[in-house]
Amino acid sequence: MITQAIVPLAGLGTRLLPLSSLIPKELLPINGKPNLEYIMEECIQAGIKQFIFVVPKNRPIIKNYFFNDKFYKKNIKKEKKGQTY
Repeated sequence: MITQAIVPLAGLGTRLLPLSSLIPKELLPINGKPNLEYIMEECIQAGIKQFIFVVPKNRPIIKNYFFNDKFYKKNIKKEKKGQTY
């Protein structure tokens, strides 16, 4: 059974310029949620427990998103309560 997902987030996003110069393409909102959040929800529903993100050094905003995001904190609370995703 597959329990890990490797998510490459290292592209430059040049096709989405000038928008991607302000916000990384992975965090661009679709219906109010960042694209990356949709990817993670699909993986969680498929049974993925661990994520490996390939992120360039010049994009700390992606790392900061997970340390300040409601989605991330909500899933941590579920895990602490013993609930499954």
